[in-house]
Amino acid sequence: MTTEFTIRRMAESDLASVAEVEAGVFTDWYRVHRRDPEPLPERTIEELKYATSIDPDGNRVAVAADGAIVGFILARSWGSVGWFGTFGVPTQFQGLGIGKALVACTVEHLGRTASIIGLETMPESGANIGMYAKSGFALGYPTVIMEYHLERKSAPAGKSGDREGACRAKADDPDVAAWSSLDAETKPRLEHQIKAIGDEILPGLDYTPEVRAIERHELGDTYLCMDGEDVEGVAVLRTAPFRTDDRFRRGYLHVLALRRECNRRLVLDRLLGCVFAGARAAGASGVVAGVSARYPEALEMFHAAGFRSQRASVRMIERSSRPDIFERSAAINSSRWVG
Repeated sequence: MTTEFTIRRMAESDLASVAEVEAGVFTDWYRVHRRDPEPLPERTIEELKYATSIDPDGNRVAVAADGAIVGFILARSWGSVGWFGTFGVPTQFQGLGIGKALVACTVEHLGRTASIIGLETMPESGANIGMYAKSGFALGYPTVIMEYHLERKSAPAGKSGDREGACRAKADDPDVAAWSSLDAETKPRLEHQIKAIGDEILPGLDYTPEVRAIERHELGDTYLCMDGEDVEGVAVLRTAPFRTDDRFRRGYLHVLALRRECNRRLVLDRLLGCVFAGARAAGASGVVAGVSARYPEALEMFHAAGFRSQRASVRMIERSSRPDIFERSAAINSSRWVG
């Protein structure tokens, strides 16, 4: 089969077609690799509007001569850190160079501003891992996908490992502020401090685009742990549905990051108190987080807080990226992406 195609910037009018293509691609993948015969519901249009809003120029579609979308790629930038995904080409159009062309186009775009470019993929995707390796990406530390089950019964008082009670007790802590409750004059000053936290983790890493996008699209909230006027830690929680048929009703912790010099256990507990309360208020049954093995202390702290590992994803970084991204870090940082 030969298919002529062109690649262009994704427009809002493409989102319904992208949602359909994405659901079909991953339905096929789940049936082959995870023996799941159920069709995957489409992503919501509001979710795709959010996903494409952080770096609009990085999101592309491959379009056939008849106008049909035969591939897509999403991209985001958090300051000096850029990544792409989700990315998909329908099964019947794979092997025609569409995916390779989409990746090359997006990597070129991200490389104009980012010093670190990466992605995550599933460990079962051997063909994809090989394609990314040929495209100049190297394996990084895996991301551990963890979940805290909010519906479980709490352990008896005094039992180690059950931290939900302690965290929940701090959910109304005056030293923790919800972004949605702040006035317009306060937010710019605190954004500057959120940027400083990211910069401690990786020079130039900036989580404020995620904070703004979650607020703009009303998908959840951001929580700040304060020490007087200073931000000690930040957590971005998404509670809105990801797909049109949300059977699981989970909350997703998009970011949790702490200042280098702070009482890490106390700040983490305070932030998780608000995260758990926010997820419960939205009717979620659990909270999902992704922690890279690059941050071993963060992994230990999330496990101690009651999160349990569910699976892992493969994190890959472009070889020309700043080399410190391949080194272990003592920072407390959680995100599903390169940060």
